[in-house]
This record gives sequence, C-alpha cells and structure tokens, in this order.
Amino acid sequence: MFSKKFNMQSFSFEPGQYPDYKPLEAYGVIGDSRTAVLVGADGSIDWACLPDFDSPAQFAALLDPKAGRFAVRPLAPFRAWQRYEQGTNVLVTEFLTPQGRVRVRDFMPYMQRRRTPTAEIYRRLECVEGHVDLEVLFEPRFDYGLQVPEFEASPYGVLARHGDETLALSSEIPLRLEDGRAVGHLHMEAGQDTFLVADWGAARVHPVSSYQPDRRLWKVRTFWRSWIDRLDYHGRYRDVVERSLLTLKLLVYEPTGAIVAAPTTSLPEWPGGSRNWDYRFSWVRDSAFILRALFQAGYVEEGTAYLDWLLGQCLEGQPLRVLYGIRGEHGMPERTLPLRGYLDSRPVRIGNEAVEQFQLDIYGSLLDAALRYEQHGGLLTIIEWERLQALAEEVCRRWREPDSGIWEVRSGVFHYTYSKIWAWVALTRAAQLARRLGADAPVEAWEREAHTIREEVLEKAWNPEVGAFTQYYGAEALDASVLIMPLVGFLPATDERFQQTVQRCLERLAAGPFPLLYRYLNDDGVGGPEGAFLLPSFWLVEVLALAGDLRRARAALDRLIERMNPLGLYAEEVHPETLALLGNFPQGFSHLGLINVVFRLEELKRVQEGW
Repeated sequence: MFSKKFNMQSFSFEPGQYPDYKPLEAYGVIGDSRTAVLVGADGSIDWACLPDFDSPAQFAALLDPKAGRFAVRPLAPFRAWQRYEQGTNVLVTEFLTPQGRVRVRDFMPYMQRRRTPTAEIYRRLECVEGHVDLEVLFEPRFDYGLQVPEFEASPYGVLARHGDETLALSSEIPLRLEDGRAVGHLHMEAGQDTFLVADWGAARVHPVSSYQPDRRLWKVRTFWRSWIDRLDYHGRYRDVVERSLLTLKLLVYEPTGAIVAAPTTSLPEWPGGSRNWDYRFSWVRDSAFILRALFQAGYVEEGTAYLDWLLGQCLEGQPLRVLYGIRGEHGMPERTLPLRGYLDSRPVRIGNEAVEQFQLDIYGSLLDAALRYEQHGGLLTIIEWERLQALAEEVCRRWREPDSGIWEVRSGVFHYTYSKIWAWVALTRAAQLARRLGADAPVEAWEREAHTIREEVLEKAWNPEVGAFTQYYGAEALDASVLIMPLVGFLPATDERFQQTVQRCLERLAAGPFPLLYRYLNDDGVGGPEGAFLLPSFWLVEVLALAGDLRRARAALDRLIERMNPLGLYAEEVHPETLALLGNFPQGFSHLGLINVVFRLEELKRVQEGW
C-alpha cells in the first residue's frame, strides 16, 4: 500500500545569522477553531492573528522581519526538522546541536463550541539528549507589526499591552525586558521539560501551572485522534488524506462554521511580485468542493455546519456575494500595509475587493453544495429552498451577462467558459433538488434553460483554430478551469473536443514537471508572473482518471504529493522551476483538490473491479 512518508527534511540555522524569510517548506501550522498560527523550523512563531483569523496580527515576521515573533531556539548552531504527532495537529519541532537534542511541542487547545474570544499558544520544551542552551524571544508587535506594545514584568512572566489589547507570556524561565521585547535564556539537561504559554486577552500574567498544560496537551491529542478516527477511508493514500483533512479542520471558524481559504494574507504568487491577496475569508465557490470532500470522507457534521452558515447568508435577503467574512461580513475594504512583504513582495494587502465583483459561477457552487447536502442526509427548510429557488431564477435572468470569472481578474468582464458551465450546473442542480423535495418549481423551464446554456457553450466557447474550449467566448487564450467540464457532468471526459482541450492545455499551460499547470497565461489586469496553480493540476488528475487512464492518474497524483512540504502541507501554487511553494499557506483549495482526487480514484477503482 502506498504511504506518504513525509520527508523529514532538515534545515540548518546559525544564531545571529537567521534569514529574513524562511521558505514555506519550513513552516507548520497549529490552530484552535478560531485562528491558526505558523511555526517555523527555527522555533519562531512568525504569524499569529489572535483571537480570530481576521484579527490584526501580533506576530507578523512572516511579512516583515521587524513585525514581531515568538521564538524558542538554541544558542548554538543547530539543525531542525518538524513533524506532527500521529493523527493530531500537535506540531513537534526538533533541534539538534553538537551538545544535545531538544523538542518543542506547539499546540493550541481545541475547545469545541467555545464562544468567548480567547486564544492560547502552548510550547512544551523537552531536552531528550545531552544538554542544550536555549533562547526565548517574545517580541509581539500589534496591528500587523505596526505598534510596539508596552511591557510589564511579572513574577510569572511578562504582559504586553497596546490600548485595550493584551498578550501575556507565562514562563518559568526568567525573562528580562530589553529593546521592546522580553528575552530569556535556559540551560536544559536530558529529561528536563518546561512550558511556555502565550495568552491573548489575559488581564495579567498567571503561573504556568494554572493553565494545567499537561492536561491540555492530553485533551488536544485526544480530540484530534478521535476526530480523524472517523475517517472511513483506509486506502492507498490514507496518510495524505488524513493530513489534508486535519489541515482543513484548522481552517474552520467554528463559532459560525465558515471555512477560510487560508489563514494568511499577501504571501506572493511569485517571489517579489505584486500578486498578493488576503485569503482570510470564506469564498462561496469553495462550497461545492468543500462539501464533496467532507461528505465523502464521512464528515457530514462539519459539512452541514458550513452549508448552514452559507445558507444563512442567503436568507438575509441580500444579493449572493463572492465571499464573506468569517462572521458573515459583507464588506472587506482592501488596503495596503507599510511592510516589506514576504520575500520583499509588495503590496501587502488586507481586505479583498473581489467581494464587489459579479462572478456567475457562485450560484452553481451553492446549488451544487445544497444538493450534496440533501443527498447526504441534510434537511433543507422550506425557507432555505425558497431562497435557493430564487437563486436559480436569478441565474435564468443573468447568465447571459459577462462576469469576472473564477480567477477574479481585474482586466474587465467577459463571457467566461467556466462561469457559463456553472450556470448550467446551477439550473440542473436546482431541478434535481426540486424533484427530490417534491417542490412546486418550474423544473422543465430550468432544464430547457440549462440546455440552452450548454448548447451555447459548446458553440461559442469552442475555438476550432485553437482546437480547444478557450477561456471565454471568442478568445484564443486557454484556461485550465475548463478542465472542470467532466467533473460536474457537463461533458464526458472521453469527449473528442474535450480531449483536444486537455492536450492543448498540456502543451501550452505546462508549468514545470507534469502535471503542474498554469491557470492561464494572458493578461488579467494584475500583471507579473505567477506559479503553477495546484488546484487545476488536481483537476487534471481527475480528468485522466475519468477518461480511463487510472495508471497515469495515479502517477500524476504521486507527483503532486511530492510537492507537499515536509509536514504534508500545500500552499496555493508551486514555482515551476525551483518547485518552491508559493502563495497563501496552508491553502484549503489545494488540500481539497487532493482529497477529491483520492476519492475519485477510489470510486473508479471500485467500478473497475465490479464492486
């Protein structure tokens, strides 16, 4: 059986010579159902927005070396590597020096159904061999690194305060205040251990023991292992599916059920480039892919919570939006921050103006998700169905309009092929839902309109000179998003014109080693290069499998699995030459792509074997 043995890649560091920026391969992520934190292999927490995903960061060294960090690291040269405790999101970072070996276990307590906005980061230091001298550096910078807090010493640690916001560090290690930070040194011998606890919102510093850290560690291990044990897939790719689901769970904002695209902002799609966006929001189009992945893996409860939240946004009587804030906010005004940016990539943006765009595909995404919800035992209320029916009618009225497309281009609106396909999806799924529910709805009219959409796409999206379905009507440019056609049932994967489209995409959109693809290569109004986009590469694997080439599909999937970082995490994109990870991290869409491919292969294998 195939098993992904995550590469225990080591990273070397010299005290006093730490790089301004580490590769994304050198980061792990932990979280607590409200936010997620990035921990580097050098022991530095470089990204933390507390207490929520969209809160201003207190540690933002990821985007600027001066924007705050919380580091634990040896005072001697060391090699480091990271792993997760099996079946959990407890992150273990191991340091090896000439004198000894130390482990740091990082986690955040996962408190289900918690409503109080709190956030705690636990760091357990354990010396397992020899002896090691360690440095603790607590250097929060509030408001995305722009504000230096005031520090108050305590017998139990130190408190950082800026206005009404506080961040306490409880420590048994003596700390001294210097140059706007707290610093401590510790000599550890084999068998010794101690905890550090960072607590957002605490009014004062409390003893480490009052947090019951060992009990918290036991409880968080128990929670994660119980959760992942519900996975009812035990096939060839169990390891990577498990890690992807655990990662996806970290992207859930449990108070509402919203799922963020990624917990970071402005990690560039190209080193030094300007394609830098804030992904700490929930996109409607993700819904169909998310629901498919969660339901197939047996996580109906999580999928139901997410769809309930999405439907709740629709019931407000407002137009359906491209994305929402994690509490359902409608406005995400975009602004830039005066930071260097990761790998000196500017601008650094927070907020996302795409919320104001018209993107036709979101209607099909939501209706497809609602159908999957109902098929997996969910119960739609009459009020919810009325709103979904209204969305289907809106598609009938608006599908002939141009839009901004799946990639949220800023070069104008066009009749995007992908968007029209999802308009077809919207009406076919609405008709299926109506029949399943026995609802009084204009089903035949929807089906006739869906047929009209399909015929128009087959006529106007096909460019005989290019020999492919192109990005939009009348275009010569290719777009990997059209690979979705057989995945949603628009065309069979064996269709001759679709197969020609696949071949053109492989010829013109190849981005490094197979099966990596660019999304597209024409101007989108943003400018600058970008990496290979992972989601279309996963779509390509599904297309190969649906066309009957399971051997090639598995080989392609194995290559994509090699693009994970040593912990089994994906970013949004991959550099086509260096194969370094690019874009916001970890990226939910990439992990969903992997999960959906694995279950597609499993489904087709069973059909092939006559199950």
